[in-house]
Amino acid sequence: MTAVQHSVMTISGPSKFEPGMQESDLMDQLPDGKKRNDDLTRDIMLVSLGCFCGPKLSFKNIGRGSETLPFDWMRTRHKGLVHFLKNSWDESTNFNDFFDFVSKKPVPGCNMTTYRSFYHSYWHDDPTDPNMRIRYKRRIVRFNEIDAEVKPVLFVRTIPNTDELIDVPELVALLVKRHGKQAHLLLIIDFQNTATGAAIVEGVSNLMVYYLAGSAHVDSEGLPAPPYGVAVNLALDWIVGRPVEAMHFESIEKIIECADPTDWGINGLGGLWAFEDTLEPPPEEPIPGVLPEQRPCQLPAVSSAELVRHFSAKAPAEGLKCENISVVPLGCTGLTKASILSMGIPSPDLPFDWVQISDAGLLHFLRKGFEAPIRDGLGAGSQRPSEKRGFFDFHTRRKVPDSALTACRSHLHSIWHDDPADPEVRTKFDLQFDLFESLGLGGESVLFVRAVATEAELSRTEELLRALTKKFGKQVALLVICNFQSSTVGPHFAEGFDDLMVYYLEASAHELPAPYQKPIQCALDWISGKEIQAAHSPDVKGLLALCDLTSWGLLGLMGLHAFEGLVSKPVEEGPPREPSAEDKWLMDVRFEAQKDALVLISLGYHEGLGRALESANLNAEGSPFDGTFMRMEGVLHFLRNDFADFFDVSEPQDVPGTSFIVRRSSHHSFWNNKADIDSSRQDVEDRIKSLRLLARNDQPKVFVRAAATAEELSLSLFGS
Repeated sequence: MTAVQHSVMTISGPSKFEPGMQESDLMDQLPDGKKRNDDLTRDIMLVSLGCFCGPKLSFKNIGRGSETLPFDWMRTRHKGLVHFLKNSWDESTNFNDFFDFVSKKPVPGCNMTTYRSFYHSYWHDDPTDPNMRIRYKRRIVRFNEIDAEVKPVLFVRTIPNTDELIDVPELVALLVKRHGKQAHLLLIIDFQNTATGAAIVEGVSNLMVYYLAGSAHVDSEGLPAPPYGVAVNLALDWIVGRPVEAMHFESIEKIIECADPTDWGINGLGGLWAFEDTLEPPPEEPIPGVLPEQRPCQLPAVSSAELVRHFSAKAPAEGLKCENISVVPLGCTGLTKASILSMGIPSPDLPFDWVQISDAGLLHFLRKGFEAPIRDGLGAGSQRPSEKRGFFDFHTRRKVPDSALTACRSHLHSIWHDDPADPEVRTKFDLQFDLFESLGLGGESVLFVRAVATEAELSRTEELLRALTKKFGKQVALLVICNFQSSTVGPHFAEGFDDLMVYYLEASAHELPAPYQKPIQCALDWISGKEIQAAHSPDVKGLLALCDLTSWGLLGLMGLHAFEGLVSKPVEEGPPREPSAEDKWLMDVRFEAQKDALVLISLGYHEGLGRALESANLNAEGSPFDGTFMRMEGVLHFLRNDFADFFDVSEPQDVPGTSFIVRRSSHHSFWNNKADIDSSRQDVEDRIKSLRLLARNDQPKVFVRAAATAEELSLSLFGS
């Protein structure tokens, strides 16, 4: 048995990788172990109910891997199972929030991200990815179609916490009601010493409990292994009426009395908690420095599309004409966009329209792009397809009171009127990113409008103006609005900054639904060359000195914090702990599942490298660098110019004493048999096309280079 358990760690052939695959899809392709020859039990369906992927891996280990179901590769509480299964579980109920989550965290020590709610958590999937949702909806349909009315079905669950034992009869009753009278549950309690083995409970005929010793989590060699095969086979024997050795208990309370307390399943990988601690988030602490009297007008708590319609309807019949001027909102809230629309100024959808963004966040995306990660372990280059955009990264999700909105917050920005976990929203933002990057290309002036979140932002105004000018050119102008001002009001300029206006706005402006119309009109008059009344300061520091204290932009809708970490640091996930046996064998499984999805690509320097990769039975793709001798400088050159001059080589020369000819450039050389020149070129062209296609998919890739000289080590390919 133990030898078979360990066999799941060995892969006999490459996984079938398709674009958009999740890690769970790769794990599902792990080969099954040897199946026992048993006609009576082989057709009994096995269904994992969690609490983690151990049951599913154990099914595969005993040769009983089957179609994937929704709870195979995730963490679940008992309350989560009941929440998802008690009502209709389909589109009509939004799948009971199955794809929802509260926090998103990088998992320490491994290339993973966890998406957690109180009910469940994803560790091998990204619930914001459209391909993931398509696959999981199919799995949910399969689960809903499970029929245990005529044929028996064995549901298997290992509990994360012995506190859940009292709720087991509720789960059994729910499974029978939902799927049929022959729905059986095998409930496994891990890390037990007081009692071990199977147990039957009087009055609960469809339930078998199994007390599992901790030693079951390793094989005979002490290596981590899927632990539940023995228990599953025993439960199958029990279902078909074979005599099995089992203890008998008069009630579930007696089962609980014999169970050694454990809460191992509350911990996930990397020492993180497997679930959010509470169903409702705790109240947020007041933010120091936010003055209660500085209350901005609130945007309606509706979607961004509804906001556009709402404020566009307030525009005058004849919209404001801004000839050869684009007016672009930069936050810090959606009031900036609302004011532009209310004035009738043409304003296409752009990324910062309805988000709340700090000055640090704005500078980050302007300088590094929307792809750049905003924290370690997440963002572009990580393992999730959706994390190619750092803009979509956020730490937490929180329901906005008295609305249908969800606030998605990071330490740099927050998205309120769209849900960035929704694939359709991401697609919409992708179009906005492209449009933002093209601003000013038509030669028009671009007026950027920024309402500062705090008065301290004024000290970085020069930084922001430089970033905008570097990105969009000298036709840029910047209007900065300081809210809730009384000591100084109206437009101001700083000496030496011809493209910057700072407008100190009185509090009464927020009695209007679109408070920035006056500053924006003033800035348009300024850009158009009209005379305006304004004061001047000798430098930007002088502008800051004129500003009254304000931190109004640190609050979002309904008084929620606009950004993470404004009051206190995130709560630690618990005391550090050594990786458990489950951690170790799960990491082994992850490695094996991902290993054969890797593509190896040769970068030369000679053709022997490509042949070596192929002969080693590795998943090697044909590479245009295989059939040549190639300098490292050549690799860099051809990657940068997309192989534009790859075939620009000298006239062929005979290689003395052979039937070969050689054609050279300063970067590389081709060595071919005279009769194979035409077919060789076609082969290389096909390999170039293949490499271009690989560049467009999400498949993990390893590039291999045999260095021609030690000096090559000083060259870097990354970023090419």
